[in-house]
Amino acid sequence: MSSRDRRKSERYATASIPVQLSDVNGELIDLSLHGAAVIHRSPVRAGSSATLIFPSYGGIYVPCEVLRSIVQVRRGDKGPEYVFRSAIEFNAIPTDQEESLKEFLEIQIKRLEEARAAAEA
Repeated sequence: MSSRDRRKSERYATASIPVQLSDVNGELIDLSLHGAAVIHRSPVRAGSSATLIFPSYGGIYVPCEVLRSIVQVRRGDKGPEYVFRSAIEFNAIPTDQEESLKEFLEIQIKRLEEARAAAEA
């Protein structure tokens, strides 16, 4: 395992937050301050640059890189469905946007921590 793959910060499972990975619709399934995991139906190439977009939050755009993308089978009501699970790492963003992104991520993570604590109680 390369040092690049080692998690820089704790990851939190999310209740699927709708996002776009460039032009591919998907849902965020986990999030950290340095990256995320996204489930989507169209393939994306590992090693490619992308933009993670949070449309429901007034359109927050985060430049990122796709570390890996694997096919998974999701068991649903309508039978098994093939989806892609991609691990992404956030790239450096312009300084003027850094604060608002960090704030956004911290708010999301705080909500996830509260949800996890409530579930464990």
